Amino acid sequence: MLKRNEQLIKTKLLQYLFPSVMMTLALQVGNIVDTMLVGNILGTDAMSAVQIGGTILLFIQMPGYMLGIGGSIAAGNLLGKRDREGASKLFSATIAATIISGIVFMLMSLFSRQFALLLAGSNSLTKDVAGVIRVTFIGAPVIGIALQMMNYMAVDNNPSLATWYVVLSNIVNLIADYLLLKYTPLGTAGAVWSTIIGYTAALVVLIPYIRSPKRMLSLVNPFGGTMGVFRLAVITGVPSLLSILCEMIRNWAMNIIIIRSAGESAVAVYTVCLNLVMICELFLGGIIGTMGTIGGVVYGEKDYFGMRSLSKNIAAYSYIMLGVLMALLLIFTRQAAAMFGIRDGELMDMTITALRIFVFCLPFYVFSRFMSIYYQTTEKTGLSNLITVLVYCVALLPCAVIAVVIAKAMGWSCINAVMAAFIIGQGLTAVIVILIVRLRYRSDLLMLPENDEEVLDFSVKPEIGEAVKVPREIKQFCKGRIDAAKANQIAVAAEEMTVNIIKHGGRDVQSIDIMLCITDDTVMLRTRDAGIPFDPTDYTIDHEDFEIGGIEVIKSITDRIIYMRMLDFNNTTIEIDK
Repeated sequence: MLKRNEQLIKTKLLQYLFPSVMMTLALQVGNIVDTMLVGNILGTDAMSAVQIGGTILLFIQMPGYMLGIGGSIAAGNLLGKRDREGASKLFSATIAATIISGIVFMLMSLFSRQFALLLAGSNSLTKDVAGVIRVTFIGAPVIGIALQMMNYMAVDNNPSLATWYVVLSNIVNLIADYLLLKYTPLGTAGAVWSTIIGYTAALVVLIPYIRSPKRMLSLVNPFGGTMGVFRLAVITGVPSLLSILCEMIRNWAMNIIIIRSAGESAVAVYTVCLNLVMICELFLGGIIGTMGTIGGVVYGEKDYFGMRSLSKNIAAYSYIMLGVLMALLLIFTRQAAAMFGIRDGELMDMTITALRIFVFCLPFYVFSRFMSIYYQTTEKTGLSNLITVLVYCVALLPCAVIAVVIAKAMGWSCINAVMAAFIIGQGLTAVIVILIVRLRYRSDLLMLPENDEEVLDFSVKPEIGEAVKVPREIKQFCKGRIDAAKANQIAVAAEEMTVNIIKHGGRDVQSIDIMLCITDDTVMLRTRDAGIPFDPTDYTIDHEDFEIGGIEVIKSITDRIIYMRMLDFNNTTIEIDK
């Protein structure tokens, strides 16, 4: 028996990994350097004001983040199910919803001072916080569209364009940051204006995306029968929405806890610790993010072998990178704190100790981050939501309150107690998730079905000697399941498709995945390869040029042929009615 191998999935992971890491790297570097510039040019009080006002940034990111991640995963699932029309409807409806919500947020800029008083209270930071909030609301439409298009371009065969969008926007952002903070009286508002300018300038990247021949998603009437797919995007995106909402609540609650227990200066320490997570996101976020981009399509195709392979490799890469990052952060803690403008001796000592405690929550953070995105991708949004609520609020905040109460009673540092609460809260989240999956669902963490006995899944090398084995495997599998005539038809179609891929797919074809599925109504054959784009449904014989052998034969003996270019793979499905 020929067996399925991991080659195509591994190849695709490596192909998408670099753009995904670069996209996250550029995005997080922009956020981190923003904070560094504010801290070094305007001072640590201004850095604290940006941190407090950043809660509103999370608030306005909700629609774009939810519909961008949720929509792109749902669109990938639909493309995996060969529903290009549904994916385009979903794409159009989510873009329209984000624009409308952005306009509503712009009107909310009139109430910036009221939001600042709610978040910071009446103190010396209120004015700067209000400036940050006002500009953030004004830029909401651009920020929302940016978050969506990053995700859609990645899942729609253009991961490099998604990367360039983020890279370009952050280059412009950082240049504008320095100029506005250094040479204008805008103050903390200048940091937000530079972000909006960067996202706006990078919209030029949409031109090659719109013109890309590999693009599967297109704009259609967003108000014409799209409620069903829009609901799918919302349901899939709820974990992302909940993530931002819970992060917003966490930051608001933690700011209050820290200010009341350790003073305003400790907010700067907390800000540095949060930026430590962003530093980890530089690499880890990009690695884990490939689960949503690749996994949505793979899971939509019901390729459970591929999902297991993808999950195993993403987890391995993530923890290897995490080990390196933790070692560096523990060794160069002082230098990390100094990058954010912390110079004072007492404040520096406080930051170093807090950072070295905080770093040990990161292994649990990676686990929660990976499992949340995995469950979101595999349509188990309940578990994804549970992880989000636990890690940001339900497990963390009570631990923080208890830790501060104990620290005060024992005369310990309250900011160190808060950092320890992150370790306990995130560790507790991991334990709860494992117990629920094991005890309630009686499953391993991936919760994937076992291989269906009515599915044949294998891979062959791009060699003619391998291709001739394909019909033998298929006929053997079909024996006793369908009549011999149907088995012979699908075997002939499989051999012709495999030979054509070998002959005309190009040098990028290193392996060919073949899956045969027998249902109550149909016999379905799927081939997948990384060769040059070729749509057999559009092919007609051109006797003046050359004929790609067997395509007309396949069309004559099958009932349906469906072609999709997904994850830069040729995915061809052939169906014969039973």
